[in-house]
Amino acid sequence: MPFHLEQIVGDKTVMVVCLLNIAINLLTLTTNAARVSGAETGRVATALSLYNIFQVSFRLLNMVYAPLLGVMVDKLAKVGQVDAILIKLQYVVFSAAVGSLLGFLLLPTFIEIYKMGIKAMERHGSVPKVVVAFISKPHYWKALFSCTRRPSFLGVNPLDIKKIPRSFLFFNFLGVAIWTIGVIASAYASALNPDLVRTSLQLSGIVNGIGTICLFVLVEPVSALIVDQASMGKRPLEHVKIMVVWLALSSFIGNLFGLLLLVPSAHYILWMSKIVEKFSGAGM
Repeated sequence: MPFHLEQIVGDKTVMVVCLLNIAINLLTLTTNAARVSGAETGRVATALSLYNIFQVSFRLLNMVYAPLLGVMVDKLAKVGQVDAILIKLQYVVFSAAVGSLLGFLLLPTFIEIYKMGIKAMERHGSVPKVVVAFISKPHYWKALFSCTRRPSFLGVNPLDIKKIPRSFLFFNFLGVAIWTIGVIASAYASALNPDLVRTSLQLSGIVNGIGTICLFVLVEPVSALIVDQASMGKRPLEHVKIMVVWLALSSFIGNLFGLLLLVPSAHYILWMSKIVEKFSGAGM
């Protein structure tokens, strides 16, 4: 990735897109904290339901992120700065890795936050009541800050990876790498061929679809099983923590690997766009 940081810092749109991508990937990684806190407290379902609050947050951020990404690409494409588009999109992909790294460093803190949230749910009975209590009672803010913990490997040795299935970690790495660049690759493909802008943008799913299969078919069921077994006493909690550490690390590495997949994925989308165009043209 060429070092053109001054171009990035000087472009407010790119800076906002990168910051949004950092926040999205950081919030996404909190699902790992939910797994640990759920297994520790025996309230797996409650912990994952609390994660939905974070999920709603990053979905709302996505509603801002994707259009801004499109605006950024459109502006540069109109003046023919395709090389500049690639450089800036590479930084957007890199920002995803920054978000995952921050998510990993904040794992111990988010685990404590989830534990506090689980206790609050048991006390108040619903998320709206918890939110109202949090806003109206200042001592909750103090309790939230008390959840701060130093970055760590959660008290386990990551080298004990043999204690958990390892194949699904590869699919997590691959799924995250593909998911990271799906929309970004389609945006770059639209800049490479302005005649196929709409088709290219609509085809981001042919990349994201592969990532979705990896994450939600090959990774999520295995991780859920390990958490359930730990909450029922069939596995030690240590296994969940080792899994969570490696899921976080493989997500970070997957984000970085997305840099290598960006250009090939864009050309793949462009190739599929041309096939769709020929097919639709032949059918008319």
